[in-house]
Amino acid sequence: MNSNFGSDDLFENGWASSEPARQDHGFASTAYSGSTYLTSSQLLGQNPSASSEIDLSDKVPDSYKQIWERLSSKLRSVTDLESEIFLPLVDHQHLSDYQSSRIIDVLYEHTLLPPSKESNFYQALGLIALELDLAGTGDYVTLQFKLNSGLPDFPREVTDLLLGKVEASGVRHSTSHPAETDPLTANLASTSLEDQDDWNDPNTENMLADHSNISIDADTTAPEVSHVNDFPYITKYVTDLREKFKPLIAGGDSVNIKEVPEKEGLVFKHINYCITHSLKLGMHSPAGQKKVIRRYSDFAWLLEFLLKKYPFRVIPGLPPKKFTVGASPDSQFLQRRRRGLHRFLNQLVKHPVLVQEPIVVTFLSVPTDLASWRKQARVDYSLEFKGQKIETEFVNSIWPTISEEFLTSWKTAEANIPRLIETWTKLVLLVERYEKRQQQIAFDNGKFVEMINRFTELDNVIYPHRNPEEKVLNSLNQDDTTTINDSLGTISAFFNKSSTLLIDESYLINTTVLEKFKNFLDYLYSLQELFDRAKKQSVNSIPQLQKKIEDSQAKFDRLNESGTDMKGSDIAKLKQAIINDKQEMFQQLNKDWLIKSCCFHEFAMFQETQFLISEAWADWCKGRAKFQDKFSSLYDRLSQDVVPDMPLGH
Repeated sequence: MNSNFGSDDLFENGWASSEPARQDHGFASTAYSGSTYLTSSQLLGQNPSASSEIDLSDKVPDSYKQIWERLSSKLRSVTDLESEIFLPLVDHQHLSDYQSSRIIDVLYEHTLLPPSKESNFYQALGLIALELDLAGTGDYVTLQFKLNSGLPDFPREVTDLLLGKVEASGVRHSTSHPAETDPLTANLASTSLEDQDDWNDPNTENMLADHSNISIDADTTAPEVSHVNDFPYITKYVTDLREKFKPLIAGGDSVNIKEVPEKEGLVFKHINYCITHSLKLGMHSPAGQKKVIRRYSDFAWLLEFLLKKYPFRVIPGLPPKKFTVGASPDSQFLQRRRRGLHRFLNQLVKHPVLVQEPIVVTFLSVPTDLASWRKQARVDYSLEFKGQKIETEFVNSIWPTISEEFLTSWKTAEANIPRLIETWTKLVLLVERYEKRQQQIAFDNGKFVEMINRFTELDNVIYPHRNPEEKVLNSLNQDDTTTINDSLGTISAFFNKSSTLLIDESYLINTTVLEKFKNFLDYLYSLQELFDRAKKQSVNSIPQLQKKIEDSQAKFDRLNESGTDMKGSDIAKLKQAIINDKQEMFQQLNKDWLIKSCCFHEFAMFQETQFLISEAWADWCKGRAKFQDKFSSLYDRLSQDVVPDMPLGH
């Protein structure tokens, strides 16, 4: 590892090295221990393994050269590349935060740094141009292909922006701005390593542990925090989060899904699903309706991908593929599975982060077979935090204000959500039973019609009335029995109409109201699964690293003070080990902060799902009132038509 072990800046010590991440202090229970979670603005210094300079000037558009001429003197590090290129593009909404961080990841993974090399700079611009041209194509393989066939030019407005012809919006600030404080060293500087922290409590969950009192550099001065306990400011922050998430169904479903009648496969038949929508996904999505064909296995792969990349998000679940192994799916089960897939997709596109994921965009918009596409595409399964650094605002302002309330609410919700799920599941079952009862009553009403009609056909055998000219009894019964039979016909018509109403009500409950009850149940299960994932995947070795750094530092201080005859190289190795452990600790602390931020955002947005309760019950009440009015009208008309006319004596 290339390191300046004597440097006071931890981010100058080998963070840009091409060597694999150290594993001795990784995250034991997660598959992402090799990922880098700190932003490129912290990875100062040049990569010694970067490729030698190559001449690409003949392979790039003229706009690339103009931008290079303007910015070449300013590009000494990745920080400068971010401030001069990426931040203006994000400010003006040409790129999203995710797209810019993904491109920076590609630069690191394929040693396209430093940006002060002309060839590296051109390739960085090429990645940006590819991403602007079509979201999701800013990858290394496409870049190398386009270097031979021709890189796309920037749109005119992007070229003008990067050439300084358009004023920066001022919304964001460069990461190299001197007034910006590193949130890790900022909030960690107020205490020392000897301070007690929640990690010493064996009963404390890793996600719930607060590490804001851990400091690595005791000489760092914590900045003045401007918004701690500023409740109007924090309230607006949380309100803005919640405004991004609108889970209600009232506006109509964004995505529709239906089974394709033909089943594919020679031996084992499988069902295809036709997905249609008119969503504008990504920056370059065409307008109009889009249609793709997907299998259940495609949905399963999409869910697997989301769980790997976004484990700390509320991710909807899928309905089961089948009830039991080897069971033949019946039409009712297939219908319920289709509705479950329908809820899955609509919950997915309502999530403000997941809907922007390029794989989700591909799933909903690329008309080709997904299995074939996956074989050719380079899918990035790395954690969404890769290349990110925790925001200063969250560490210095938001967390000190909301941490106690959030952690208490999180722990309470985690402990009680099983009972809440059980209760709501029983409510769903009661709604289903009500719907089934309506079907049964409709069936019984049909039987009423059948039996009444049969009775009126047969009552002549005991109440002769059809031939009044010939018989005395026929003559006496003719008026009364005919009137009774006419009234029975009116009653039969009532049962027939009420049966139709009951079937309509049952259908409406089954297709709309019941789905809204199940939609809320899906969200409860998704939150419960988030609790489980956060508990398992937020583990780290911060307390062990903290103790190791403390012991190594004490040993280093003793050696210096005692003047022990020790090889200079051994002392240098000890100092380097301390620096490496501090770097590792910074990395893990950064991930820990990002997990806290992500879980808080998800929990805050989840509060919007309470309105799903209102929506479900409001629809239930409106539907029942509407049908009861219709039933009441039928009963009133029946009473007016039958009661006065039915004879009660001769």
